[in-house]
Amino acid sequence: MLLNVHYLVKYSLEITQDHIRKNHSNYLGGVEFITVPDNPFGKAGPGSVPMAYLLKERYGKKTVATINTRDRNKVGIISEILAAIELELYGIFVVSGDKIKKGREVREIDVFQLISLIKKYRYDYGSDIQIGATINPSRENELRIVRKKMENGADFFITQSIYNEDIILKNKWIRHLSVPVYAGFMPLLSKKIITFYSKSFSIDEGMVKRLMDSYNLIEDNASLFIKIVKNTCDHVEGYHIMPLGNEKFLEKISRVIKIC
Repeated sequence: MLLNVHYLVKYSLEITQDHIRKNHSNYLGGVEFITVPDNPFGKAGPGSVPMAYLLKERYGKKTVATINTRDRNKVGIISEILAAIELELYGIFVVSGDKIKKGREVREIDVFQLISLIKKYRYDYGSDIQIGATINPSRENELRIVRKKMENGADFFITQSIYNEDIILKNKWIRHLSVPVYAGFMPLLSKKIITFYSKSFSIDEGMVKRLMDSYNLIEDNASLFIKIVKNTCDHVEGYHIMPLGNEKFLEKISRVIKIC
């Protein structure tokens, strides 16, 4: 059984705003850093920068605030960057932001310009704040996009959620990047989510059926995650887990992964 096997891996963890108040101490022992999203799915929530600072102070861990290009103009984005620098956060994770059905998207600058802005103010303020960016391994010409992000100042990458290890294995360039890459994983814990993500991400048909028929989605998602770890651990720096506050999933994988 995959769940009886231990692998030495590094991982980072996303804590969403609606789960900030929970006690996460049991799952943070070997975490490299914690990320906080920025209005995910276009749903307004407490700002990622102050929430990342709160977690930093509470747990003494490196924290990374996400900043998207969707919700603010350039002045507003610079304000967030400067706050993250002044609060001495470990990093800023740059995303474009999910498309929203209601309301107006700003997008005055793109992700490349945002990365450059952070790099500029990092230099101006003598900061060592790290700049993270996304990788979409399923997108054509992704290496060209990643190289441009690196040229603009990206220090590390997190991939979109991975459900098929072949996505990592076939993109051999990921292994040879000069900066760390963390493979993302978000457990699929409802049939609605499974249906949605199976249309948007590369998921083996057999795994989709297994999850749809599952009597224990936590167990089966943990098995899928460990399978991905087993087959890709030599190709990435570590794994970025986005559990959406599901403590049972975190408990399950914490039993089978030793953090180095």
